[in-house]
Amino acid sequence: MSPAPTATAEPTPTASTPMPVDRAPAESPAGVRRPRLFVFALSAVVFAFSMMQTLVVPALPTLGRDLGATGQATGWILTAFLLAGAVLAPVVGNLGDRFGHRRVLLIVVFVFAAATIGAALAPSLGVLLVARVVQGVSTATFPLALALARGMLSGPRLTAAFGWIPGMIGLGAGVALVVGGVIVDALSWRWLFAIGAALILASALMVIAWVPRSIAPAVKRRTDWPGIALLAGGLVGVLLAVSQGGVWGWGSPATLAVGAAGVVLLVLLVVVELRTAAPVVDVRTFRHGPLILISLLTVAVGFVPYVCYIALPLLMQAPAATGYGHGMSVTASALAMLPSAVLVFVGGRLTPVLVTRCGAAGAAIIAAAVMAVGAVCLALWPTTPWAVIAGFSVLGLGNGIGYAICAQLVMLWSPADETGAATGLNSVVRTIGSAAAAPVVAALLAAGAVTGAEAALPYSLAFWVAAGASLLGVAAACALLARPRRTA
Repeated sequence: MSPAPTATAEPTPTASTPMPVDRAPAESPAGVRRPRLFVFALSAVVFAFSMMQTLVVPALPTLGRDLGATGQATGWILTAFLLAGAVLAPVVGNLGDRFGHRRVLLIVVFVFAAATIGAALAPSLGVLLVARVVQGVSTATFPLALALARGMLSGPRLTAAFGWIPGMIGLGAGVALVVGGVIVDALSWRWLFAIGAALILASALMVIAWVPRSIAPAVKRRTDWPGIALLAGGLVGVLLAVSQGGVWGWGSPATLAVGAAGVVLLVLLVVVELRTAAPVVDVRTFRHGPLILISLLTVAVGFVPYVCYIALPLLMQAPAATGYGHGMSVTASALAMLPSAVLVFVGGRLTPVLVTRCGAAGAAIIAAAVMAVGAVCLALWPTTPWAVIAGFSVLGLGNGIGYAICAQLVMLWSPADETGAATGLNSVVRTIGSAAAAPVVAALLAAGAVTGAEAALPYSLAFWVAAGASLLGVAAACALLARPRRTA
């Protein structure tokens, strides 16, 4: 929202106010002669990053067999990418502030492409995991793209960019589930990365051609190495305890020690970041109460779809003789996910209409509630193919709205001079939510196998957890609706 041109106080936003579009840009524009191509190029980069997150999901069972890995070890092919992204995104964002967002974005994209080629050639699970960790740097493309849009666009063009760019996260993830399954069945899992590398390089060419250089001076600030170390150690500790708890034993010294160490490191992270001039994760933005609520909603938006991305391919591709599996081929399971991918895109396009009619917080409530309905459907009828497809499709619609609305809420509720830090923190929070899904699902499935639970029960429990996370998002959005004033 634009500052008032006179001494008149700035209008106080309400929870139903649409996203402000006239804030002063974070950096002076070098001139965007072709704004549509500019937004398309940034959207293409984010789309490529989002696809590579989930492109491997339909191939996880195949990867496990080919590389001789257990189900839990295979799950780290997805988790390693997300975990690395949660750590690397704020670090790279810091570099973007210092050396220019366009320059750093191009470096990130080329590193991303090189790591993707390395993954295609990986001879073992260990090498593949290393490549996936390096690929995680691509998570920074999202905040870098938003920073470029915020710095070079204004008015309706900025509003459009903040609809398209966040929408690519959900769309890319959904399309990847379909394309990935077809590629694995028709070719091999290595082609997932080969085709992905070509897409990444194509998006780099678009950035070179259509994203102009910024003329803004670089921001000089030190890299927060202690914060980076604490963030990485804390996330690894907590996620490792969750993922291995079923194997080590939930009450075992190893599980408790690793989990407690992770929690302690995250607490220390908060203490250190509060005393750091240029923190890698600016927790000080949480002094604005609504941003805490937005972060809770963002965790749900990141967590819920990844529960399905992990569980559904296993459920659909399991033989019918198991008592719970649908007996689908990789391609068939991928096509069953196609309606959800389409509805993710539709949800993103519906968001501006919902914001206009219901307000930003109202649209957030709708997003989380629709996700909850889809998750409940999956939990009640996990062995019924049509119910699974319908439930996942409904969940995709809500998720598409959720991806778009979270970025708008951050822009609405964060002070103008802290929007960049708040956007970066929100991206980290969403990635952490996504990264937590794979260990949680793996732990539930492993616990069901150990206890001899009814065949479909572990999958139902995973979907009930997703429903609970969605309801947490509903509660956070309702609380946001009840806060008509920014706490500054």
